[in-house]
Amino acid sequence: MSKKILPPRSSGHKDGTPLDAVKKRKSKVAATADPVDEAMVDERLQLVNDRQRGTIEEVSVAEAAITSLHGILLDFDPDRLLRSVAPLSLREDPKKFWMGVIQPWLERSPVLAKAKVVASGRGLHVIVRMSPAVEFETEADHQKWAAAVKVVQKLLPTDPDCPGITALTRPVGSINGKNGKKVRLFHKGEAVSPDDVLALCKQAVTRPFATVAGLLFGVTRITPCPVCEKEGSRLDVLDHVGMCYGGCGKVSLGRIFDLFLKPRAAKKGVK
Repeated sequence: MSKKILPPRSSGHKDGTPLDAVKKRKSKVAATADPVDEAMVDERLQLVNDRQRGTIEEVSVAEAAITSLHGILLDFDPDRLLRSVAPLSLREDPKKFWMGVIQPWLERSPVLAKAKVVASGRGLHVIVRMSPAVEFETEADHQKWAAAVKVVQKLLPTDPDCPGITALTRPVGSINGKNGKKVRLFHKGEAVSPDDVLALCKQAVTRPFATVAGLLFGVTRITPCPVCEKEGSRLDVLDHVGMCYGGCGKVSLGRIFDLFLKPRAAKKGVK
């Protein structure tokens, strides 16, 4: 399965953003129903270290400088999903997108079902919070959890361009400067233990196909096979692959994700 160089500060806004982009963002924010504090526009929130809140420039941290982990971000972008998965009626409304597409997937996992869910603007940020936070005492701890974050992020058809352990979320109440929308809380959720997260990762490593298919389909036998859709076919969910009887034979995990995610080059396409 499957970041941009800012112009000189003198050429635009104080954060290095070109002036025309800043004007567009401000115009969108000004068009919102309620007055907003400009300091809240495009704020970010760390899921590591001290969980600082501020601009991207203020709170971004290099992976090597991360000493503790509080949560894992799963970024769901409706424009990354096929229209058959997220039709226009859902992708234009974050709450409908959550309830109609994402929530059923999350509810099939005891860990993911407890995640915090926020509308980040157009898409959704699903945050698996951990208590206690994971403290990195050794480089081995750091590497283990950086890998664990990636495993959790790849369990579902999330945005493939989302960073791993360095990912930032948007704080509830802040404003997405791209579209002027306020970041809203859909599901408060609750924290899970780091051991619960590691158990989920172990399951995903030892039974990858069964874990992902279980989240996406909720059953171990799917009729007809969702890949070939041949009449009378059936897809059986095994630990490492799927087996289609009466149609396409052995099915890889990649072919399952192809049923949900657009090809990377088709991000802005109409498929």
